[in-house]
Amino acid sequence: MSVNKNRSGVINLNQLVLNIPIRRKLTDQDDRDKFEWNQWQSATKSMNNDEVPAKEKHIRNLIIGTFRLNGSRLFWSMVIRIQIDSHPIVCWKFCYVIHRLLRDGHRHVIHDCIILSSYFDQLCKYWSGVQQGYGLLSYRYCHLLVSKLKFHVQNPTFTGNLTIDEHNDIRRLFTDNSNSYFQLCTELFEYMEELLNLVQAIFTSLDQSRTNSMTATGQCRLNPLIACIHDSSLLYDYSVKVLFKLHESLSSDALQGHRLKLSDQFRRLKRFYSQASTLQYFRNLIKVPILPENPPNFNVKDAMKTYQSPVLIVNTPAADLSQGMDDLLINTSDDTKTALKSTVSDDLSANGAMFNRSKEISDLEQRIMQYDAMLKQNRSETDDLHRTIAIKDAELLVEKNNRLQIEEQLRQQLDSRQRIDEMQAMDKNSNEKFNKLLETYNKLREEHVVVLRREGENKKQLTDLNQQHTQLKDEYKKKEEEFHQNYDKLNNEIIQLRQTNDELQDRIQILTAERNDYQSMTITTKERIKEIENAKQNVEQDKSTFEQKLQQTEGARRNLHDKNREHEENLIDLIHDKEMLELKIIDLEETTREWMQKYLDTTDKQKLIQVNHEKLINNLKRQYKYSILTFCINQMHDGIERTKDTELFHGKNTFENLPSKLQMAVTAAKKIVDLSKKQNESDETTTLSFLNECMILSNYMVDIVIHGKAASNAVSDVNLSNNCRDVTLHCIDLYNNYQTSSATNDIDKQMDELIQRLNSLIEKVKTSSKKNTSK
Repeated sequence: MSVNKNRSGVINLNQLVLNIPIRRKLTDQDDRDKFEWNQWQSATKSMNNDEVPAKEKHIRNLIIGTFRLNGSRLFWSMVIRIQIDSHPIVCWKFCYVIHRLLRDGHRHVIHDCIILSSYFDQLCKYWSGVQQGYGLLSYRYCHLLVSKLKFHVQNPTFTGNLTIDEHNDIRRLFTDNSNSYFQLCTELFEYMEELLNLVQAIFTSLDQSRTNSMTATGQCRLNPLIACIHDSSLLYDYSVKVLFKLHESLSSDALQGHRLKLSDQFRRLKRFYSQASTLQYFRNLIKVPILPENPPNFNVKDAMKTYQSPVLIVNTPAADLSQGMDDLLINTSDDTKTALKSTVSDDLSANGAMFNRSKEISDLEQRIMQYDAMLKQNRSETDDLHRTIAIKDAELLVEKNNRLQIEEQLRQQLDSRQRIDEMQAMDKNSNEKFNKLLETYNKLREEHVVVLRREGENKKQLTDLNQQHTQLKDEYKKKEEEFHQNYDKLNNEIIQLRQTNDELQDRIQILTAERNDYQSMTITTKERIKEIENAKQNVEQDKSTFEQKLQQTEGARRNLHDKNREHEENLIDLIHDKEMLELKIIDLEETTREWMQKYLDTTDKQKLIQVNHEKLINNLKRQYKYSILTFCINQMHDGIERTKDTELFHGKNTFENLPSKLQMAVTAAKKIVDLSKKQNESDETTTLSFLNECMILSNYMVDIVIHGKAASNAVSDVNLSNNCRDVTLHCIDLYNNYQTSSATNDIDKQMDELIQRLNSLIEKVKTSSKKNTSK
């Protein structure tokens, strides 16, 4: 098949290849010419239009070439001359070679191919119009390569074979950055999706072409699946570990979409592995991993302990080893035989006697058998070592998981320890504040003691001053008026202090974090107010106090006023802190509402996408069924039209072939009845089998109408041809009813009638055959 009519020169590959740097050159001209010739031979033999798999030695030679030149510049300069888009098989083999070079070649191959990503996009568009054969396979493979290059651009830590480091532990890639792991999980799913699409296209084309896995054509299609098994096992392992990591920091509802995606890919991957394990072609090359019955349960924290990574075992390529050993044995035997011939000829010329060559040949054959036995033993030992290595790898992975869990526990303990240290630091700060308040309380207590002592002294002086009361009465009246004025001011200040104290208590109850710090301060403030009231009462009783006492009292009042001002400033700071906290709370509530709305919108969109996806799948199934049945109906109409061509009906074995065709048609019709019943029971897995049987029955009906016409011409029996034509028309009506999804009872009656007509035709043909034979 060729699609040269769709060729487009939008991307100049030659110009893109010039952008690839030349990192190394071979100094010796002869060595360089020989190396380039070998590379060209390997490239042309591995990328031709022959429907056979590319040989491993050619692929290996191209891989070694990338390591010798530290890149793929020489390879791409040869690709320009091959014309990849000239044939779909050439493009299919080219994609496989690129996949192998990306996986096993030099690390610079990935950077070189990223420069040519636009060329791969052009190949995808070029083969997108072909929906069958190698054209469709090339389109899927190009899509996979584009996804692989995109993945490596976004995640340069991964190598071409998807390994990370010697430990290959993806849980340490981004430490505890949930956003990075979330994005990585999405990219792993996209990569796996393209890989599974390629696998599905390969198996579908394999079934349609009716090829065997042990034939050259089948192996040409199946050869890339080995690399796909390698990539898919690692992608699945990374996806599971990243999801476990995400469930440690995110909620289960936020990861619902990721779990559904993993479950779907797990189901498709398990079907891929089961199909690959049944093919004889893979049994000698690779041991396909075995997946559990169900995906891991991420809602259970201890599920990570029981999870085991898929184990992939690559068998020793027996063909290469046996070929190398056979070459060695052949060369040795040839040299030995040559030496024997020369020895015999010398002895004949010297001694004139004949040696018994049969004995020498038998000795050589025994030596060859010994070498074969040794080779088989080495192969068995190698396979045992591979199995042991796989078991040890599984044990090592379990140990790694246990070590990671222990490290996670230690990390949690360290976090709790840090929190304890922070709490202790906060306690220390609170103790310091308490000590400061205690010091202020002691100072106020000492001042109170001094005031009490002075009060006692005043009482002693009161008895001495009673004699002077009469003299100072007039002066006292004047001072009393001034005192009342000062007293009113002091009362107003005391009322204000009480109000501010009440407000301070309300604020302290709201700010619970600092309530204990300021509670002692408010208590001391109340005690101070009570002391002032007591002092006021004492001043009222001591109306005869000197002007000096009044001045001392006013000085004390000024001190109290200054302290009250300090308390007011502290109160203003507290009110400001409270307002800031309230604003932060309002912002957090608004942010929470916005995220909740986004979550609800995302959930609704996911549900709508799921419903649309189910509707699309059902529509595609109905369209596929309708197109297949239409094809069958057209095929039967073509068979009826072919009966008008009289030159086609001169077969000699018509009566011998017609009963067998009728009998096979009856068998196919019965199978269609059984599969139709299963479909009515909502068994969707039988749809493809049902359509295949419909195609088989239509082929048989075409053969029946053609052979029936030939048989009627041979015996001059027009009724036989008409009966065959009527049966075919009845089958066409039956397929029309299948297309329109008529009532099940009517279809069953038509199918029973078709089987009866076929059986009656069998009897008529047998009777006509006997009559024809007797004539």
